[in-house]
Amino acid sequence: MNTKINNKLSIVIPTYNRASFLDYSLEIHIPLVKEYNIPIYVSDNASPDNTSEIVNKWMEKYEFLYYYRNKKNLGADLNFEIILNKPNTDYIWLLGDTSKINKDVLANVLQQSKKYYDLILLNDQKRVTDVETQVIASKEYLLSYVGWNMSQMSSLIYSKEVIKNANFTRFYGTRFIQTGIALEYLAYRESISVKWNKELSVGALKRNGMMKTSWQKDTFDIWIRKWTNFVLSLPPNYSLESKMKMIQTHNKRAKVFSFKNLLLLRSEGFYDMKQYASYNKFFDISLGSTNTFKFLYIAILPVKFTKILVNIYRKYK
Repeated sequence: MNTKINNKLSIVIPTYNRASFLDYSLEIHIPLVKEYNIPIYVSDNASPDNTSEIVNKWMEKYEFLYYYRNKKNLGADLNFEIILNKPNTDYIWLLGDTSKINKDVLANVLQQSKKYYDLILLNDQKRVTDVETQVIASKEYLLSYVGWNMSQMSSLIYSKEVIKNANFTRFYGTRFIQTGIALEYLAYRESISVKWNKELSVGALKRNGMMKTSWQKDTFDIWIRKWTNFVLSLPPNYSLESKMKMIQTHNKRAKVFSFKNLLLLRSEGFYDMKQYASYNKFFDISLGSTNTFKFLYIAILPVKFTKILVNIYRKYK
C-alpha cells in the first residue's frame, strides 16, 4: 500500500464552532481523499465546542489529517491566511466546513493538478450556465464572466504561487479575502492561466438536525456595500467596465435580492424601511437596472403578512 503523501493537492478547512458540520465533512471526505493520500489541514479558530475532540477522532483514522488550534479567535481572515500557508503542495483547495465534494469532482481536480494553472475554478452549485469549460487567459474575461462565482470560497483551488505571493492583509475585513488574494495576484501577471470548470461543482453539506449559521441578517451590508467596495478596490489593471459587470452579475445571477428572498428577509426581521433608506442610494451601482420598487414595497409590508406568504410558498414549492 502506498503511504506517501500526495504533493499535488491538499485541502484546507478553516472552521469555527461547527463541530457537527466538520464531523460530517470529514466523514464524507476522508474516504475520498484516502484513495489518493491527499492531506487535509484543519484550522480551528478557538472553537468553544468539541471541534478538537472531533478532529482527534478522525486523525486516528487518517494519517494525513493535520489539526491546528488557535489559542484565541483570530477572526476569519487571519484564520484563512494561517491555514492556506500550511501545505506545501502544488495546489491548495480552500474548502468551507459546510461544503461537499463528490468523488468524480475530486478525481478530475487531481488530474488537472498535474498541469500548471494559476487557479483551478469550480462552478459553485452549478449556478454558472453560460460559460463553457476552458482555460481563461484574459483577465477582463475572467472578471466579467466568472468573477462573480469566485465569491464562493470552496470553488477556489490556488496554485502555491498564488498563496506564496498573496497580500492577505490588504483584504482583511472585506468579507472576500479568498477572492481578493487571487485576483490581485492575477492582476499583475503578464499572462494568466485559469482553468474554469463548468461541469465540476461543489455542493452543500446537508443533514437533518444540522443548522448552518446564516449571514442573512447582514445580506444588505455584504452584497450592496462590501461586495461593491471590494470589487471596486481591485487593482486598476482591471477595467471599470469589468468590475461593474462582476458586481452586478453576482447580485442578478445569485438572486440574492429576488422577490422571494426579500420576502424571506422581511419575514425574519432582517429587512425594513431603515435598511431601505440606508442602501437604496447604492442600488444603481450594486444592482444595475432592476425593479427597485419591490424593495420599497416589501420594506413596508407587515412582517406577519410576509410570514404568511413565505409559508404559502414553502407549502406549494
